[in-house]
Amino acid sequence: MTQPDHKDDRRPPRKGRATKDAERRALAKAHASPDRFARPARPGYAVLHVDGGARGAPGPAAIACVIEDATGLRLADHAEAIGLATAAEAEDRALLAGLTRAHELGLARVTARSDSRLLIGHVNGERHIRSTRLVALEADIADRRMRLGTVFFEWIPASANGQAHQLVVRALASGSG
Repeated sequence: MTQPDHKDDRRPPRKGRATKDAERRALAKAHASPDRFARPARPGYAVLHVDGGARGAPGPAAIACVIEDATGLRLADHAEAIGLATAAEAEDRALLAGLTRAHELGLARVTARSDSRLLIGHVNGERHIRSTRLVALEADIADRRMRLGTVFFEWIPASANGQAHQLVVRALASGSG
């Protein structure tokens, strides 16, 4: 006597129900409320937008930062390909480069914004850092933060980080040859 195949007895998933994590993420993104906008800059604070990206884990990576004064006037921007890195490393290196540039400009009060929840969680002490490479980068970021003055870290939606993202895309395109 053969055993019945129970796979065939299962009901098909209901429409809109996901069975895999990737499907769940795609559904959540499709049904999410519209992106909220970033808060206006704090009076007297420069705004630093940072972004990093990698094609692979690790793969070719690039970083970018855009620094604006409280009125929205662009003070500086920077983008470069950084070789092979993970996306998390690229985000951290972008923040470090942005804080370094803000220090060079003599800025003492900065709001650093990123669309990476992982990065913002790390620098705000809300998430544990597992990677030894990221631990070293976070130590450099903390040192630069102390030299700079008052720095706030904020998460913003990707749609509000467009200028830095476009610089990363261009740096990745030019860095890949």
